[in-house]
Amino acid sequence: MEITSAVYDALKASTEEISKTVAEMEAVNGKIDSGRYSKEAVKNELAPRRDELRRKIQNDSDKAIDSAREIIKAFVAQEAKKDDLDPAEITDDIRLLQAGVPLLPRDLEAIMQRNKGNRTMQQLVYRYGKERGIEVSGYRPAIADANEIANGLDSTLKYYRRWIDKGNALPMLARFFNR
Repeated sequence: MEITSAVYDALKASTEEISKTVAEMEAVNGKIDSGRYSKEAVKNELAPRRDELRRKIQNDSDKAIDSAREIIKAFVAQEAKKDDLDPAEITDDIRLLQAGVPLLPRDLEAIMQRNKGNRTMQQLVYRYGKERGIEVSGYRPAIADANEIANGLDSTLKYYRRWIDKGNALPMLARFFNR
């Protein structure tokens, strides 16, 4: 799916940048742990640098996750537009829906078949059936699919957030996205 690739690519680029900062912080931690530096040097130079890098990693991680969520939000908004009704797509079948004559499930199925590929008419038939408790197959609102995909990606982001600042973040990202 295109949205999955977009989120993956954005996270991968961000994670690569964050990984550089993580490596730098690990190098500073190595210097601190080495015992080769005086307590003053550790306190005045290395510890502040480590703290600065830690904040940068936290901020960059937050930005990466927020950016991925914005991509998902834009996707949902784009998909929702597919459910917008277009008056130019209304066919004569609308008369059947407005006639006041109770339609049977098979009538609605026939209208759906005649209007295959016409999201406006299919949505109107779907709404008609939903209002009257008639199940209509062959149509699912685009927003429903988009929300399902968005929820799945959001769950992945929640888990990946715990890994984005680790040394093995890129392999974990690939694993989360089956790459």
